[in-house]
Amino acid sequence: MPLTGVLLVGGASRRFGSPKALARFHGETLAARGRRLLGEVCDEVLVVGKAGEVPLPFPVLDDGAASRAPVFGLIAALREARHDVVVALPVDLPLVTPGAVCALGEAGAVPSERIPLPGAFPRSLLPLLEDRLARGELSLRGVNPTTLELPPGLLVDADTPEELGALERPGHALVVGGTGMLVGLTRALADRGHAVTSIARRPASLGPGVDSLLLDYRDSENLAAALREAAAERGPIGLAVCWLHTDAPEAPAIVAGVLAPGARLVQVFGTQRWPLGEVPLHIAYREVLLGSIGGRWLSHEEISAGVLNAVDADLPVWIAGEREEHVSD
Repeated sequence: MPLTGVLLVGGASRRFGSPKALARFHGETLAARGRRLLGEVCDEVLVVGKAGEVPLPFPVLDDGAASRAPVFGLIAALREARHDVVVALPVDLPLVTPGAVCALGEAGAVPSERIPLPGAFPRSLLPLLEDRLARGELSLRGVNPTTLELPPGLLVDADTPEELGALERPGHALVVGGTGMLVGLTRALADRGHAVTSIARRPASLGPGVDSLLLDYRDSENLAAALREAAAERGPIGLAVCWLHTDAPEAPAIVAGVLAPGARLVQVFGTQRWPLGEVPLHIAYREVLLGSIGGRWLSHEEISAGVLNAVDADLPVWIAGEREEHVSD
């Protein structure tokens, strides 16, 4: 189903003290992040707010109102959208995942009767919205009766710089297969302030900040138990980087299942690509495809650097080096 993604940037940001759209989160503005996320799963993306009010590097569709209520942005988007269903996302929800946006759009739903945003709104609801607005009703609650419950924790908003900073602070990171070619990545994440748990089949001393667990990740039961214990002891896992062999087909799903809401699972592939079949709504799934440079394989240092760049870029697919199109899937 084609979707129009709508990023709502017209809020007042009173408690924040400055425009939330320009606040930075993991190296990019919230507006750029939200627009990028919508672009992953939507065929069209509109940014709606007060045109010219905030200096953004992309067009802003003016909602035509002095009020800051999101209903004005939604109505403007429904009138402008090329597609029959729009998915509206407030700019201050940095943990929402592409999968959650896509699921709402495909279901034509909102998270609950009480929480209408982020949410999908078919164009057929435009007359109802306009009628409610004419009667002075600015709330979006009750407009779309179709609901789709999202995983708890995805809808955390940032109303103050302190709340946004808490969401951005380096937390618990997991590296599976981190004692071989990903040693540099493991060390780099620890140097950035992450509490890193490294799971591998070979022992290694990785320095301060890294808790190394000697574990055969092909053992699904032991892997799941170890991850639950690590999360309980060191906090929710917000980032997982996994380089797994194909003889552990259940491992990616096991890792995904223990991650915190809004976490990222970055799976690294060498010559064979076997992506996670069903991505849970509570995480963002990323792939890193390793290639070569000048006809040679990447060094360990180049692999770690490439994967770290992928973590920072936060794109669905990242290619480290040069990769031929015929690499097997």
